[in-house]
Amino acid sequence: MSHRVYLYNVSEPAQAKDSDTMMMEWGYELPLLLQPLLVEGGFISGNNYNNHTEPDNAGLYYNARVGIEHLKAFYSFLEKQDGLIGDHEAFAEAKYRLFDYLDRLEQPYFHLDAWDVFNMDEIPHAEQAKAWMAEIAHNNAMIQNAMEQNDLSLLRYGDMMGVSPGFRSFAELLNYKGYDYGWGCIWLPFEEEADVDIFEENGLRGLKDKDGSILLQPQFDVFADFGPEGVAVVSKDGKFGYVNKSGVVTIPLEWEDASNFEYGCSSAIVKRGGRFGLINASGGLVANPRYDQLEAIDYSGYFAAQQDGKWGVLDSSGSVIVPITYDEPFENGFGYYHTAVKGQPGRHIFNEQFTYVGQFPVSALEPVGDGLLLVKPHTNVNCSSLYSKNGTLLASGFDKLNRQTDFPNMLIVRKGKQYGLLGIKQETFLLPYGYDALIDLQAADREGGARNLVLARKDGKTGVFNGDPDHPSWLFPLDDYEAVCWLYGHVFALRRNGRWGIADSHDHWRSGFEFDYVERRMLEEASAYAIAGPDVYVVSPEGLTSADRLAVREEAEDEYYSRYFETDVLKLLLAYAYSDDPGGDAADENPTHELYNQAQDAYERGDFERAILYDTIAAEKGYGPSMNNLGSTYYSTEGYADGDKAFYWYEKGAEAGDVDAMNGLGVCYLDGVGTATDIDQALHWLGEAAERNNPYAHNNLADLYFDGLLVPHDLGKALGHYEQGEALETPNYIRLGYIHERRGDAEKAVSYYRLAYEDGCGVGAFNMGICCSQGIGITKNTDSAIRYFQVALERDYPTAHIELARIYRSGNEEADESLAEYHIREAEKAGLDIPEDLLASP
Repeated sequence: MSHRVYLYNVSEPAQAKDSDTMMMEWGYELPLLLQPLLVEGGFISGNNYNNHTEPDNAGLYYNARVGIEHLKAFYSFLEKQDGLIGDHEAFAEAKYRLFDYLDRLEQPYFHLDAWDVFNMDEIPHAEQAKAWMAEIAHNNAMIQNAMEQNDLSLLRYGDMMGVSPGFRSFAELLNYKGYDYGWGCIWLPFEEEADVDIFEENGLRGLKDKDGSILLQPQFDVFADFGPEGVAVVSKDGKFGYVNKSGVVTIPLEWEDASNFEYGCSSAIVKRGGRFGLINASGGLVANPRYDQLEAIDYSGYFAAQQDGKWGVLDSSGSVIVPITYDEPFENGFGYYHTAVKGQPGRHIFNEQFTYVGQFPVSALEPVGDGLLLVKPHTNVNCSSLYSKNGTLLASGFDKLNRQTDFPNMLIVRKGKQYGLLGIKQETFLLPYGYDALIDLQAADREGGARNLVLARKDGKTGVFNGDPDHPSWLFPLDDYEAVCWLYGHVFALRRNGRWGIADSHDHWRSGFEFDYVERRMLEEASAYAIAGPDVYVVSPEGLTSADRLAVREEAEDEYYSRYFETDVLKLLLAYAYSDDPGGDAADENPTHELYNQAQDAYERGDFERAILYDTIAAEKGYGPSMNNLGSTYYSTEGYADGDKAFYWYEKGAEAGDVDAMNGLGVCYLDGVGTATDIDQALHWLGEAAERNNPYAHNNLADLYFDGLLVPHDLGKALGHYEQGEALETPNYIRLGYIHERRGDAEKAVSYYRLAYEDGCGVGAFNMGICCSQGIGITKNTDSAIRYFQVALERDYPTAHIELARIYRSGNEEADESLAEYHIREAEKAGLDIPEDLLASP
């Protein structure tokens, strides 16, 4: 039995109301896909329902409406990510259902109740609640950053906190079928279509069918809802009985009181002569009315019975299964039952079969499934114990059970620094204490269910143990393996001396330890890749075969499945897919150019990780344009900037003869990126690129001579290079305009400023405004100047505020002091220095 986490939509913290809605009941965790709901207003208060601990301070509360809108934005972000969603139709359906469900929630708070999970640890609930709140905030910060940057790679699953360890990536979690893209996490009770209607008339209640025809005339003072047995309690003149959905009184109204039949129970409580008994759905007596009190123990199908001041337990057949000798009524602990002990803090504990276990505090108990009951450390007891189905002590004196595993038949037990393995079916140790580690291999059967495969480590040795309920055995006895990886079925990858081999535990087939990497394939079940140098093989039930290059390329480039491969493995797979193939199945006559094209597509999508991967493979094959791409990415791309790498790849590209890389290398020498500033080397490489008609190199050289900081100022050389850049269709219109204006050719300057303006440049618009306002190279026209300055502002060039303020305070017909003051204020907001003549009062 797993420990549950609950999510509610509630109207008031720490106060249960009929209007509350239970949204989720989930094992051990708050699913990551619902965490965006808990994004604002987080605080801790008492739980609305699990509130029987003192102090009750373990409930988390959040603003519901803000959370719903945040989750919608998150799903919109996910929907836009290429290759992320495995089944778009299922995602769309889940999103529609989830949004519709959330929009119908009416209460102001989301309430997270993890009391059941908090009981697994000795840390006070309040401290655990704070830790959960911090983890949720951490995950939501990562989600918000990824949304703001529109960068899926920022959802690094390994950096998230408190999430299921069963996934290796966010993509794997998102597409897990059990989550159904978030909708599978929502709890919805089964609701049958109403086939009858209880109605009221003149204070009395009757029954209609779904078409409105009357089945029972209004005659009852009480008419309860129908239960699972298809009958409902009715009352008239102080007597109680039952009717069915056909309107027939199936049990006469002869009882002083009666309760409904509960789910999972074939008996109901009735009262006669001031005492309580049980009847079945036909009205037959199951237990004669002889008990002072009779109470259903939640939905367990059992009843707490009191007689002569003492309490015991009846089953649904009326049999006494716990003698009526206890002082207090029994309660359901969901996995065990308990009753108070007068004057003592502990309680009498019974397991699921009502076998007596002992006297313990409820806070120390944890059902672990299949009738086993864990008793954790408590007052004056500093170790744990485990009780079997028959109530006997199975194991004691250990520190902890490992609850991060999902074995059908095994429990990992820690005692000190040593581990042992308990078989649930066997109710005994399959592996005794003495192991340094016992690790879940997360192996699955054909239906996707967990398997009983554990990685065992002891005294530097590693092996694999199968805790099968019927035939537990070693698949691979302890040996000097450095690592073991489950691939599929009974096939494993084993590493020794840094090399991987492959073995089948059934027929013991093994390869030699000859592979650099072995990696499971997610696209093909019962299959893996084995990589040895430049060669890639497929491991499958048919054996070991050379991988088809086109198939490898298809999988390695798949936006979804390729995310399951480690970066180094993916790089080798792509290198293999694009390698020359004497057999003629190569993807392209020029595979490096095709890799370059794939990288360009990835850059345009903003997928820099994959772009770098493609370009690196091509660059390592000697392709200069990819070397230049890498240099450019590492030079200036946010999040990837690395001066040393930029210089390295620009230098490699320049040596390979790539003209753009020569320009990039010159800029590195110019700006001191990845190397010391060296103007001679900068001029050399910029010159080499310029001689090969690289327009960017011409413009860079022009900037050097125009600025005159690292070389002597020379407007003639600057103009020559700018004109070469223009001829090569990469013009710098602003600088060309400046040079012609300084040389006295105002009309030519205006022609270049106009070209910059028409090209969408804010500075071009500003310069056109200056020319119009002052009559430089063009007829003076204040109205035109104002229009140009306004365009400059629209293009985010705030200096135009200064010139507009000057125009509106000029004293001419355009003067408008309110507009002048407005533009001065805006200029100050932009951090500009206000000229003295504008600061003076008009």
